[in-house]
Amino acid sequence: MLLISEMRSSCLTAYLFSSALFATAAGFPLAAQESSALDASLPKSSELQTRLEQWVKTRQLISEESAAWTAEKATLAGLNEVRLRESGQLDEFIAAAGDRVTEIDGKRAALSKEESDLKTWRREMEKQVAALESRIRPLLPRFPAPLKGKVEEAIIRLESPDPDQPLQNRTRDILLVLQAYLDFQRSVTVESDIREVTGARRELHILYLGMGQAWYVDNEGKYSGYGVPSASGWSWTEDNSIASRVRTAIDIQARRVAPAFVELPLAKVSPGSVPETK
Repeated sequence: MLLISEMRSSCLTAYLFSSALFATAAGFPLAAQESSALDASLPKSSELQTRLEQWVKTRQLISEESAAWTAEKATLAGLNEVRLRESGQLDEFIAAAGDRVTEIDGKRAALSKEESDLKTWRREMEKQVAALESRIRPLLPRFPAPLKGKVEEAIIRLESPDPDQPLQNRTRDILLVLQAYLDFQRSVTVESDIREVTGARRELHILYLGMGQAWYVDNEGKYSGYGVPSASGWSWTEDNSIASRVRTAIDIQARRVAPAFVELPLAKVSPGSVPETK
């Protein structure tokens, strides 16, 4: 009985295994068909790899753009700070420039006024210089030879004025002539000259007492006389009687003899014949 039971169990087992195997064999085409359909709907591995690489590149680009934007923001912030600082400096410069322009305008106005004042002063100065030249010019013939020799060039310019001559040069000539005149007027001067006396040219020694009068004597002490200034020049008068006294006065002035009192004749000079000093 046991044997029959085991045989039955074995047959049942074989039957079940056969049934399962049949079921498996029968269901295998269906599972294979479903697996093929699923595989057809899924992307291939190469496509997945391509998409993955694109995703990685996209993430890298996003990261790089983010880093670049962060750096650019820092740069822009720095540039904005520089712009604000430069803007402040520019405002300060504009304000300083405005103050400078105002200062320059004030100086320009002051300089314009000063220029106007100088032009007015120059016109007045030209009038005064012209008036002095007109007063001095008629007196120049009264200047004796030693005085003319000291300021000869200035006298030439005064006698023949040049309208284009600078004002400072004209003023300088006037001052030179007046100073020389005053120096000569306050001093006693001895001068030698060659002149014609009694038909012969003789060397004469002339003693000038300022611009008032002069006396002369020759080397031999024979011929003598005196002179006074006039509008046409110096006028000389012969007077041989004073020869010795003139010689003594000249020797005293030249310190060849001891000082002494010498009386010399004074000619009468008409009013206005001697230049007035102020």
